[in-house]
Amino acid sequence: MNAGAAALALALVLGTRRGFGAEAMRPHNLPLVMLGAGLLWFGWFGFNAWSALAANHTAAVAWVNTLVAPAAASLAWILVERVRDGYATSLGAASGLVAGLVAITPACSSVSPVGAILVGIGGGVLCALAIGIKYRLGYDDSLDVVAVHLVGGLWGTVAIGFLATAAAPAGIDGLLYGGGTDQLWRQVVGALAVLAYSFVVTYVIAQGLDRIMGLRVADDLEEAGLDATVHAEQGYELGGMSVSP
Repeated sequence: MNAGAAALALALVLGTRRGFGAEAMRPHNLPLVMLGAGLLWFGWFGFNAWSALAANHTAAVAWVNTLVAPAAASLAWILVERVRDGYATSLGAASGLVAGLVAITPACSSVSPVGAILVGIGGGVLCALAIGIKYRLGYDDSLDVVAVHLVGGLWGTVAIGFLATAAAPAGIDGLLYGGGTDQLWRQVVGALAVLAYSFVVTYVIAQGLDRIMGLRVADDLEEAGLDATVHAEQGYELGGMSVSP
């Protein structure tokens, strides 16, 4: 949620890319997207399960939940694509995977594996539907951090209030397990507080930096590509011809 709120604030300060909404801006390299998603999933086992600081029951539950939730989210995302667009994509599968990882992270020690599947399904569906918000509201979020991290993190945090079970290591029952609304309202208040703080502080810092030093390059440099104009390098060198990614 921190990442999503901060990304939204920065996107509003930076403005849109040249051609946003008018030109197709497809992913640069889908095989690298899939490789990156797999590496990300592998690493996510480490920081979710290892948060237990021991090879114990808590770590085992967190590990299993980190396995099943992203799998369910990936399937849910491509199902939404199939129903909405008529086809399912590998990019959607990778995006759903990340959405599931984001959603289960706050809940990985609070829900059962069945609950984790539900968290994943909810994250996949909600985040897939949230992609279109940037076009309606006009902010440019090239990596869909708002749709995946903000929406996914918000859902995963609030879902604890519904799906938490005392059988999980955290030992708390949510609304659907007879715990009433006590944990639910705490999750909602905590989530909203984090979102507000992260957005406001990031927006203020970004506005300050923009006024002092500027956060965006000139239009001609952006058009030429930042790899060449800012970093003096290119994505590929093909027979002496440089190609920006």
